[in-house]
Amino acid sequence: MRDAYSILTDALDEAMQDAKEPCLKRHVAVTHIEPVRQYTASKIKEIRHRAGVTQELFARFFGVSAKTVEAWEAGRNTPSGPSSRLLGLIEDERISIANGI
Repeated sequence: MRDAYSILTDALDEAMQDAKEPCLKRHVAVTHIEPVRQYTASKIKEIRHRAGVTQELFARFFGVSAKTVEAWEAGRNTPSGPSSRLLGLIEDERISIANGI
């Protein structure tokens, strides 16, 4: 059985040889990451209402307190990056809160 070091050095040697070959086709994958959206207090409230859940259930889904959701909807605070991503997924109907609680 070969050790991890041997496997990695062989793979690196192979990659170096491939890089020297001018005729090899190389495929480049391009991934687009959508910017994190910013949400207004009224938009957050609209998303929650469309989802048909209370502030308490909304908070449980996001892993925050109901006071945090209340602060978002009052405009006293804004969601962090991960929470904004989840809001975007809910808004785009790519995830459902009912399935996540």
